Amino acid sequence: MNNIQFYLARVISAIVGVIWCYIEPTMPFLVICLTAIVIDCYTAWRCNRRLCAYYKRKGLKSSEYNGKLKSTKMFKMLGDFTVVMLCVVLAYNIDNHLLGHIGGLYLAQYVSAIYCVVQFVSILENESTCNDAKWAKILQSFVADKAERHLGVSLDDLTDGTKDNSETEAEK
Repeated sequence: MNNIQFYLARVISAIVGVIWCYIEPTMPFLVICLTAIVIDCYTAWRCNRRLCAYYKRKGLKSSEYNGKLKSTKMFKMLGDFTVVMLCVVLAYNIDNHLLGHIGGLYLAQYVSAIYCVVQFVSILENESTCNDAKWAKILQSFVADKAERHLGVSLDDLTDGTKDNSETEAEK
């Protein structure tokens, strides 16, 4: 019995060692992607808090926007990060082992950069949503406002109508 445990431990150690050999060269890229997802998670939490405050100012009740980080959203982010991690490892191995004769395509860097750009846009969307700052209003002309998606209603329905009235008065 003791002999089986010894061999089983050696097999498990060998499997972990092989997996680490594939992951270790991509660690700098994965750390950068992980940093991007942590910042996105933080800004999503801040966005949720602003939406919660918006609901309170309007006198509406919402159990969905209570200013807390939701575990389901967090698990989705971790699932997405796992897929990106596997894609970075795959790109690195394709670049070095399959297409090594071409000479440095840097596929892992490109996959990481694309993911970080997507996360950066998400961070900007989170920070500009329900934000009354001038920079946020300017930024909203370039990126999507997440309030409409999170609230499930049109932003025009939530506004006081002052924007619509001023536009109609200007047309007259």
